[in-house]
Amino acid sequence: MEVGLMIRYGKLVPGREAQAIGLFEEALTYFKDKLEAGTITYFEPFFMSTSDFEEESGFFLLKGPAPAIFALMEEEPYLRMMEKATLLVEHLRKDLLTVGEGITAQLELSGKVRAELGI
Repeated sequence: MEVGLMIRYGKLVPGREAQAIGLFEEALTYFKDKLEAGTITYFEPFFMSTSDFEEESGFFLLKGPAPAIFALMEEEPYLRMMEKATLLVEHLRKDLLTVGEGITAQLELSGKVRAELGI
């Protein structure tokens, strides 16, 4: 089953903008390489057009087989990028997402639980 990973970030830390842009480019290369290698099945960066830009300036969205995403999240290059991001951007978040077949499975489970509870 596939899962998604959303990595969100807010404004760049003042005085560290050039390093943050370099990190963005590093992340693009890293995730594009993972996509080309078939490790993940989807990757795209997004910038926000409307938002509280201090909190949310953009995000990366990727998905792939759950074991591959979990393994990626333990790799040294990923961990280094995330550590750099904690120092270069504000409001850094990473969220695991239910996607694809997982949504159907979650809806089915919800229906069974509701029936069991008489709701």
